[in-house]
Parts: sequence; C-alpha cells; structure tokens
Amino acid sequence: MRLAMNHQMQQIDRKAIDEYGIPSIVLMENAGKVVVDEIMKMRNEFQKAVIVCGPGNNGGDGFVIARHLFNLNVPVKVFVVGEVSELNHDSMLNYSILKKLEFQIDEIKDDASILAFERFLRPGNLIVDAIFGTGISRRVEGIYERTIDAINEMAHQVLSVDLPSGIDGNTGHVLGTAIDADKTIALVISKVGNILFPGSDYNGEVIIKGIGVPDVIIEKVGIKYNLITSDIITPLIPHRKRNSHKGDYGKGQIIAGSIGMAGAAILACRAALRSGMGLLKLYIPESLNTLITTSVPEVITVPMSEVRRGVIGISNFQKIIEDTCWPDVIAIGPGCGVNAEISELIKRLLNESEVPMVIDADGINALSKSLHWLENKKCPVVLTPHVGEMCRLTGLSAEEINEDPIGTAVQFSKTWKTVTVLKGARTVIATPDGEVYVNINGNSGMATAGSGDVLTGVITSMIAQGLDPVGAAVIGVYLHGRAGDLMVAERGEHGLLAGDLVFGLTKAIRELVEA
Repeated sequence: MRLAMNHQMQQIDRKAIDEYGIPSIVLMENAGKVVVDEIMKMRNEFQKAVIVCGPGNNGGDGFVIARHLFNLNVPVKVFVVGEVSELNHDSMLNYSILKKLEFQIDEIKDDASILAFERFLRPGNLIVDAIFGTGISRRVEGIYERTIDAINEMAHQVLSVDLPSGIDGNTGHVLGTAIDADKTIALVISKVGNILFPGSDYNGEVIIKGIGVPDVIIEKVGIKYNLITSDIITPLIPHRKRNSHKGDYGKGQIIAGSIGMAGAAILACRAALRSGMGLLKLYIPESLNTLITTSVPEVITVPMSEVRRGVIGISNFQKIIEDTCWPDVIAIGPGCGVNAEISELIKRLLNESEVPMVIDADGINALSKSLHWLENKKCPVVLTPHVGEMCRLTGLSAEEINEDPIGTAVQFSKTWKTVTVLKGARTVIATPDGEVYVNINGNSGMATAGSGDVLTGVITSMIAQGLDPVGAAVIGVYLHGRAGDLMVAERGEHGLLAGDLVFGLTKAIRELVEA
C-alpha cells in the first residue's frame, strides 16, 4: 500500500484534474460522501455533527459532509474558522450551496465567536475536523490555534478528514498544536503524517477511503513510499514443499557473541531457525561453545581460537573467509563487542565475499568508523541500525534523525548502496533506488534488550530461504513486529522479553501461511 507526501497528493490531484478530466469539484464531492459513509456507521454514538471548516479544500470537504448529513436527517452545525472571504473556489461553491439550503454557518474569528463555538463542544456531539488536512506546513497560530485547543480541551468525540489539522503530512510532526482525533478518514492513500510518530498518536483509528481517483494516476506519480501490509507480505512467504530436505531451506553463517554477550548469539540463532532456515553455522569464541551448544543444540557451532578471552583471533579469519563458499547468507555483529579484530573481519568479508551480508549491532559500530569499506564491497549488504547506531553511521544527532527518519535512511542507502533498516516505533526500510517501506505493527514491549538480535536472525533466515535482501528485510521486520503483538497479547508490554519474540515468530508465520 502506497504512502504519500503532501506534494505527491497535490500531483495526484493535478493529474486527475488536468490529464484525466476529473473536475476538482467532483473529487471534493466524493471525498465528502465517503466520510459521511463512515460517520453514518457511528450514528448511534452522537446526537449532532459539528463540522469545523477551514479555508482550503479540507474545509470544502466539510461543507459537502454537512450537506449529505443534512440530507440524511442528521442534525448538523457548521463553523468556518476565519473569514468566509478566504475560502477557495470549490469550497466557496459548496459553502454557497449550504447557504441556499438556509444553513446558519457561523465564523470563528474572535473571543466572542470562540465562546459561542465552545457551547457546541458538549458530550453527545461529534466534532468533524475539516480545518487543514494536508494543507498546512507552517506553525498553527492565532484563531486556528485557539480553535484546535478548544476542541482538544472540551470535545468528547472527534473525527478528522484526511489528516488531523496541525499535523505535518510529510513528517508527522505537530505544528505547534494539532487536533487529537479519535478517528481519521485518510483520502485516496495514507500520508506519512498519518503513520509516523508523533502524528500517529493524533490520528486515532485510520481508515483509508478512495474518492474515485484511478489507480493508474497514483502509479504515474511514481510514489516510492510503502506501508508494509498483507498485499506486500503474502507474496514473500517462503514456500515449503512436502518432498524436501533441510538443504532446500537455506544455509546461514552467523558470527556473533563474546564474553557477557552470548545471549545475542543465542537469540539470533534461535530466531533464524524458528523462521525456517534449514542449516545454520555459528562462529563463536571457543570459550562460549559449551554454553551455546546447550542453549541451541540445533545450531552447528564453529569454535574459534581467541586472541583475548571472548575475542575471535585474526588467525581464524582465513578459515571464515574460505567457509563463505558454503552459506547463502552471512550475519555479523550481535554481541561481538567493538574491537580491532571484528573491524578487520568485516572489512575482509565486504572485500572478499560475494554472499549477502546482514550487519547489526557491534558490526555497525565497527563499520561506522570506516564507512569507506562499503565502497569496495562485493556483496549485497543489509544494515539494521537503531537511532543511536544511525547517529554513529551518519554523524547526525538523534534529534536530526527523528526529525526525518525516512529521509535519513533513504540518503544513507542511496549513498552507500545498502538496504538500511532504521529500527524504531515505525521501522523504516530504505533501498539504494529510493524505495521505502514503513512498518506499523509492533509495540513498546519490544523495546527490550535482545529484540534487535531476533530481527537480525529473521532477516538472515529469509535471505537464506531465497528472498532478495529487500524482500527479506520487509518480511523480517513485519514478522518481528507481528510476533511482538501476538506475544504481548499473552504477556503484556511490561514483561515482554526478546526470547518471547522467538516463540511469537512461529505464530506469526503460521498466521500468514494459513491466511
């Protein structure tokens, strides 16, 4: 499912109007009607609909909504924020229709009118926010700010049209103040501001409704941002044949673990195997071998001599490189520690191996000091940084990354030709050609030690089973989040452990297979 920026929605509208001859007033009419359809599903929940309209197309949608609700015998009250003279052409046309139907439409423009408006913010009334939608990118001020604040303080049930007014459609940021909606009807396709935090918290339940724009127009705009939904995930599920053996489901090589961090290796291996990988070798410092073999007996361990306790020695590197002829995928980093040895190993693997590589955790930390190694890589690379690791990779602050996580991931992927999985409450996957996938499942219980190691295992497993790095990252992130949601339903967010996610993976995969 596509995910749009504000300017892309404007391009869609312009193509529909200019190239396909769909009048703008028809699009506005359709928008109002689909919102009314959703409002009528809530009819038993409110007594009167109070429509609050702004000066642009969002306000015009509000006037259409008011007319159709009136035709359905729903009590309606309409307000215009600011001066009626500020309405654009299509909005003014629909305003005029209401006036001919003898609607009393009040303006909100000063203290007295704000007080009059507040009398309609009583329990039992549904407030329909049609003030801005995507039509704002500057800070909300003046009478608009006061109107939004009054709604947030006093209204009991709020529905926003397209996007809560005051949310930046490109980033999800709050532009000073914003409508805190219970439900948002996103028109045509979702906007970034419907999905990314903090905007997501202001949207409430998001329902996507078409307004008669043909899909061909959306495709012509060339939108490269996607929501990870079932239509994307279903084709990626690895197929399992009845007549098959372990070699049919891929071979993986993981380099992980150090003293005190053996758990990272264990979690990554368990996740890889629980996600369907057929064979897995784990390269570990020899002092961890007994612990690993008793914890994950299904994995083939390759104990490596140590240059220091818990650190794989450089003398082992030639064997590790030679062994890359065996696996379908390599993963490196979970729990390795940051040291000169792991840095040298990553450099050699990038320069000498053609096998797809997943780099996580301490692997990312080592790479961040020598990003130029990526210039000479022979293999496809998937990086899975959280925001802190992305800071080290890019030199940006956490604030700068959170300001534009999609743009940050896209720029990095284009520059270094990697698949970048920027982990967070809304994990962003960016590809070297600028395609973006945003994941919306998962929960705060997953903010726990080891969760990222599980994700590394899942992505590694999916590459081993034949998916390309992009597809593996997409389904891996989805399964990881879905596993968290399934397990949090049993154990709650406060007590969720990374190990619980491993068991949730089997449920998430089965859910997809049986759907």
